Amino acid sequence: MDYEAALAYIESFIDYERSPDFSRQARFYNLDRISLLLALLDNPHDRLKVIHIAGSKGKGSTAALVASVLTHAGYKTGLFTSPHLITPRERCRIDGELISEADVACYIEKLKPAIETVSASEFGRVSFFEIYTALAFSYFADKATDFAVIEVGLGGRLDATNVVTPITTVITPIGLEHTAILGETYTEIAGEKAEIIKQECPLALAPQHPEAQAVFEKVAGERKAPILEAKGLVGKNSCVSIPRLVQDTDGVPVAQQFDVETDLERYSQLTIPLLGHHQFVNATTAIAAIECLKQKGYIIPKTSVYAGFKNVQWRGRIQRIMSSPIIILDGAHSPVSMEALCCTIRQSFRYTQVTFIVSLMKDKNLTAIGDIISQTADSVITTQVPNNPRVMPAEEIQYTWKGICKRVTTCSTPEKAIEKALSDAAPTDLICITGSLYLVGQALKIFKSNFSAKDCIEIPLS
Repeated sequence: MDYEAALAYIESFIDYERSPDFSRQARFYNLDRISLLLALLDNPHDRLKVIHIAGSKGKGSTAALVASVLTHAGYKTGLFTSPHLITPRERCRIDGELISEADVACYIEKLKPAIETVSASEFGRVSFFEIYTALAFSYFADKATDFAVIEVGLGGRLDATNVVTPITTVITPIGLEHTAILGETYTEIAGEKAEIIKQECPLALAPQHPEAQAVFEKVAGERKAPILEAKGLVGKNSCVSIPRLVQDTDGVPVAQQFDVETDLERYSQLTIPLLGHHQFVNATTAIAAIECLKQKGYIIPKTSVYAGFKNVQWRGRIQRIMSSPIIILDGAHSPVSMEALCCTIRQSFRYTQVTFIVSLMKDKNLTAIGDIISQTADSVITTQVPNNPRVMPAEEIQYTWKGICKRVTTCSTPEKAIEKALSDAAPTDLICITGSLYLVGQALKIFKSNFSAKDCIEIPLS
């Protein structure tokens, strides 16, 4: 089996990430399939030291920060995230290096008999995400990683990753999203995510809505899991500076810098190449996770935190790919994340006018997102990602937003939307491509293929 054949095999299974019926019934949640699949593979996850990360917002960024710090501390570190932007190989990496095409083919060949056995069992056909989860666990175990940083796919309680016995768990801020699957209140959603908390396993907890906070404290208390709260790092006995922007020679923000003091350490002028207050929250949450590991006896030098933060690579999160006009990409797809994006644009960038290119999935809060974008955008171009049954028709977004946003037009493809935005933009304008990580991935491909190096900031495909 070669790489293309391996991808074709994986994609022949249900991809719930792209399912138009993205509901509790469609996902057929349970842990029986993944448990049986892993048992047939000799339970590779049991050989891993896992940092398990759940949350509504920021879990991918937090995972990337934690993994980068551990790599810079000299540990061989696996990182499993989803979804991918350009290549499925992004989901599974060790020390920042994506799994190779040859290894993907090799592991799918290895997993195939077990996949077929489980799919023929009473538990039903395995999912796309379960295959990638099993692949990652097997790959990390065979490569003898020191740590595996594992991002939850969705929820927590019945997510395929929730078969691990972690050494530390992390919960980033939660919000009211995926309500058809996880529940309609903070209490219900927190209840799903709290199930990654394990007996006596420390929890790094980001600032939360009071209802969610109460759930996490109750579950952690019942399971005797000590909590290290990120917001505790800015409490009465600690201090943290307001993040400061780091700008390039043209005055364009490229990073943010801040100071943090914890019970164990003081960090001055920490720098992350990720913009927005929400990324500051993610960074302090990552520090809380590192503190949990240090309290368990793992050696993580202070210099490794600095280097890991400064050198973290995490694409598609307020990622600038062009300077004149400024073009940024961001995967914001909920009211909370869109508010964070718009706030960062207004506070951090200098521009004359801003155009949003937007594609959304069908399960998103269209009106609420439109209300937020309308406070920042001078014009909006709606479009839709191809070959994704979950995508909302561009015309539906335009129709809904006509009375909300200023100028709203529609382009049938992302290529045409980008072409229109560039033709209308002045050199001092800003173009924001957002609404979906699928759109971000498409945009990266478009700019990589159609624009020269002198036009674009480096856009690696891996």
